[in-house]
Amino acid sequence: MRLEDVTAELRPRSDWEAVDLGLALARRDFWRLLGVWWLGMLPMLTLTLATLHKHPVLVVLACWWWVPVASRLTLFVISRHLFGEFPDGKSILREWPRAMFRRFGFRMLWARLSPWRPLTMAVEDLEGLRGKTYAQRVRLLLRRGDATVVALALWRGALTLWIAIALMGTAALFLPQGQAEEWRVLSQTLSEDTWLNLPPSFGWILAISVLLSMSLVDVFSTGAGFGIYVNHRTWIEGWDVELAFRRMGSRLSGTVIAFMAGLLCWTGTIDTGAAATPKETITEVKAHEDFKIHYVEEKRRNPPNWNWSPGDWMLVLGKIVFYCAICAFVAFIGWLIWRNRHLFKTGGFSKRVPRIAPQAKVVMGMNVAPESLPADIPEAALELWRVGRRQEAMSLLYRGSISKLITSRGVEIAESDTESDCLRRVSAEAASFAGYFSGLTEAWVLLAYGRSAPPDRTMEDLCASWPFREGRTA
Repeated sequence: MRLEDVTAELRPRSDWEAVDLGLALARRDFWRLLGVWWLGMLPMLTLTLATLHKHPVLVVLACWWWVPVASRLTLFVISRHLFGEFPDGKSILREWPRAMFRRFGFRMLWARLSPWRPLTMAVEDLEGLRGKTYAQRVRLLLRRGDATVVALALWRGALTLWIAIALMGTAALFLPQGQAEEWRVLSQTLSEDTWLNLPPSFGWILAISVLLSMSLVDVFSTGAGFGIYVNHRTWIEGWDVELAFRRMGSRLSGTVIAFMAGLLCWTGTIDTGAAATPKETITEVKAHEDFKIHYVEEKRRNPPNWNWSPGDWMLVLGKIVFYCAICAFVAFIGWLIWRNRHLFKTGGFSKRVPRIAPQAKVVMGMNVAPESLPADIPEAALELWRVGRRQEAMSLLYRGSISKLITSRGVEIAESDTESDCLRRVSAEAASFAGYFSGLTEAWVLLAYGRSAPPDRTMEDLCASWPFREGRTA
């Protein structure tokens, strides 16, 4: 694998940008990939047509189980083309048996229904990892984009079904009048007993529609999974940085060679005179001041004598225990004073004042401090609404309500709370305001996230019924 031969831009992308990259790679070689996909499906299709030609539903099920083989050949072509090697027919035919039988038990039985197949198959086939190293590599890659790969699997199933239904509906448009009516009655009376005994025309149109749908969807889903794989390795291994350094080195290599050649030519023209012998050079270097040996005299005390008698040891041990007891007693007295420091404050043995939790100033990125709000919040919000600044008006009314709930009603709203968290706290700690705050929250969420402004009448009612004015209760 040569990064300098890559045929796409390697840079860190988001997960869905990586999916777009994979879809673009599949779209670039679509007809070749579609042919390779059907080449991988050919053995199972031939076998089932020879043995199960009377049961098209079973043909579809067998081909669906064989899809990973076709996906492997598709991945082989996409991966080689990305790194500048466009595989020819001989290399594809050499890869064909390996795609069918490489780790057959694991890929076709144990991991057949894995939703992470488009990503894990790249680790297995392109890196050749097995066992614990394979599992560790997969866990590392799935730290980013795990949800994206699962969403891709759901997209694959839904799109396959939708395209198959569309193809069947298109085929039904070209049926003769009598046969079309027979199809309509049959589709309304399908049951578990009739799936294996469908009329030949209906069964084969169903099978062909599903097979075509599977081929189209799997080619692009394999490309999308490979795009996620390439993006993860770019993030983890810094492919974009390595590629930038390699390109810089290739640009500067000619300049460096020319510079070194000029330097050698220049040094060759310098007259060095009579060269000194190695012995003379060594003598000159050793004569330098830095190599002079200095001597320092140091007086050392005699080491203490530890040959004490048992009585001496007991005396020292007693002193250690005594001083440790004094330190422990002083520490206990200090802790006792600190623990009861409220008794020494003004007022003697008065009750301890409960600690007031700090009030939140910013909630969900909105400033709810009282000093940041106007004196008449509903009137200011209504004025903003009337001049067309709807989101700013609704935001002012919403954060003003939160500010009043925190400061006046003692609702403990945290800075990390969401809209649903705030509504739950208001319902639990200030139930009389829950009805108004629920309607306000619904209008705020609809405008802030759904980009749908409520009617003017709703905003006027919310401002008129604002329950936090002085002297007013809910």
